[in-house]
Parts: sequence; C-alpha cells; structure tokens
Amino acid sequence: MDIKVEKNELLKKITLCVNIAASKPSTLPILNNLLLETQKDGKLKIVATDMEVGISTLLSLEILQQGSVTVPAKKFHDIIKELPEGDVEISVTKNNTVNIKTGKSQFKIMGLDKDEYPKLPEFSLDNALEIEQAIIKQSLSLTAFAISHDETRYVLNGVLISIQENNLKFVATDGRRLAFFKKEVKQKSLKNTDIIVPAKTIHELLKLLCWEGKVRIIHTQNKVIFYLEDTFLTSSLIEGNFPNYEQVIPKEEKTQILVNREELLQAVRRTSLLTSPEAPAMKFDFIKNKIIVSAKSPNMGEAKEEIPAEFKGNEVTIGFNPNYFLDVLKNLDEEKINISLTEPDKPGLIKGKEGYLYVIMPMQIN
Repeated sequence: MDIKVEKNELLKKITLCVNIAASKPSTLPILNNLLLETQKDGKLKIVATDMEVGISTLLSLEILQQGSVTVPAKKFHDIIKELPEGDVEISVTKNNTVNIKTGKSQFKIMGLDKDEYPKLPEFSLDNALEIEQAIIKQSLSLTAFAISHDETRYVLNGVLISIQENNLKFVATDGRRLAFFKKEVKQKSLKNTDIIVPAKTIHELLKLLCWEGKVRIIHTQNKVIFYLEDTFLTSSLIEGNFPNYEQVIPKEEKTQILVNREELLQAVRRTSLLTSPEAPAMKFDFIKNKIIVSAKSPNMGEAKEEIPAEFKGNEVTIGFNPNYFLDVLKNLDEEKINISLTEPDKPGLIKGKEGYLYVIMPMQIN
C-alpha cells in the first residue's frame, strides 16, 4: 500500500475512530489497531471496532499503490496529530512495516496483517428510517447526561430510543433523575421499535452528528447502525426491558414557576460552590415571585441567592442535587423554563419546549 493524503483530512477521520479502537485492553491485540484499506474508487476505508461498537469511514486521497494494513490506533493518531501541515505519504513494506513521511519527518511503526481483523456487520438500507441529524443530535444532547453508570443496573447504561410511526422518544435515567424527549418526524417507521443504545455508542454518535444533513437508522436483531454519508457506526444493543418511565413523570402540579434559565443556571452554579460531600443538597425556596437557592456546609460556610420568577400555586421548600439541575440547565437552549412541584418529598419536573421533560428526585436538607 502507498497513499498520499493531506494531514488534517486524515487526522479528522482517524480522530473519529481512535477512541473505539484504543478504549480498553483486549484479549485480541488487533482490536487496538485501525484497519486502513484502499478502495478501487480512490478512497481509503478506515475501520475501528471493539466488538461492541464499530465505525467505518471513507476518505478521498491519492492512491499510488493499492493495499491494506492495520496500525496501532493511539500511536498512529498521535504521530499524525504532531506532523507539520501538508501532505503525508504512508507506505507499507514487507512484514507490515508502515512508513510515514512528510517534509523532513519520517516514522516507522509496526502494523499487523488485516486477515485477523474482525468484519463489521453487513446491512441493507431498504428499511432504514431517515431522520434529520439535528433531531437526533438535539435529542441525545438533552437526554444522554442522565444515563446511569452503575453496571449493576445494566439496562440503564444507555438511552432508550422508542420509534412508533411518526414519533421518536428518547429516555435516559440513573434512578435519581430522568430525561425524556419526544419528537415528531416526517417519515413514518415501517415497524415500532424500542432499542437501548449503550452510552459509549451515544458518545461516539454525538461526535459524528452535525446540525445539517440526514442520518439513516437500521435496526437488525441485536444491532443498530447509524449511516451518515461516508461513515457508519454500528453497535450492539443493551438487552433487557427498560423500566416503565411514564409512571415516574409527575402528573400533579401544585406549584408552577416560570424562570429565566440562564439566571437560574448561574445562581445554582455559584451557590453549589458551598455544597460538600457531607452536605450535598442545595435548598430551593419557591416563594411568591422568586426562587431562593441556598447551600450550607458545616466546615465551609454558606451561600444564598435570589432569582425573580413568575409564580403560581403553593409555596414550597425542597432540596435537590445541584449537579442534576446544572446538567439540564446548561443543555437546554430556551430563554425561560417551567418548574413544577407538588410536595417537598416528591419529584420536581422541569419542562422545556417541544415535549421535553426532566424529572429530578428531591434530597433531604440537613
């Protein structure tokens, strides 16, 4: 193999793949490598997989000689990143030695033959659901931060994507808060589907998605494929039944508050500086025409801040984890948000526009 390619174009593509290949130690050393394989149409195919998540992407370049090799992902990425600007020539000689040259810089790294490299699943686009990338990007950005990282509750270690005709629902929860987003799409799905997509796949998908263009989603048995122009991401799904999230969403609203999102975000951020592991809860007083947020830590001191708000219903004092508040406030992009409450020991509900709901469990205030 012998190819010539512009450094930054190559770097952009391998950056999409490197985390998948280099993410964890494996009994198969070749999984720490990227597969580089030239195509007849003048493109280079770059592949990475850890057997759970896989990515394949194409790059147009100058092919001097057809061929293939697998290269250590992290080392290859680091070398290309540090090279000076301009064209890079990459050639493979006997014993899979990979030569990297640009200007006065030269590197040699040892690759492995592609024969042992696992193949990614093949798929057909016949029954694919085509959706605007912006819809998926927005939906995942507003839900993925609520994914559980507790491996004993494996079914919560991802985002539930529920596809029912023209409706898409995205749900994530860690048991202490729940993020829900419902979106209507133009194309009707041929079949109703509920899939739980793992956190790692969601993280990689968010790096691929843009605010323009389309993505096609293909669900086959226990896999999902996201297909974007010259790149596809394939992933195993989390098996099991996602809990009944609808029963968690409060139906009653005794107190309703409309407040400026940015003002509340900044107040919670500042006040949270005086929470501590011993006193992690922040106190929220929802009273006529204002919210008072306060924190008190026995060893550090205390903080208090007032934010004006439109108010309806009963006054209530309640404790929340400030980090759970910050996660949602910094990801929403509207000017004002609605907060609904019932009792000090019942969950709070934050509403965004277009069917976004965020349930947050209360905490004891010391």
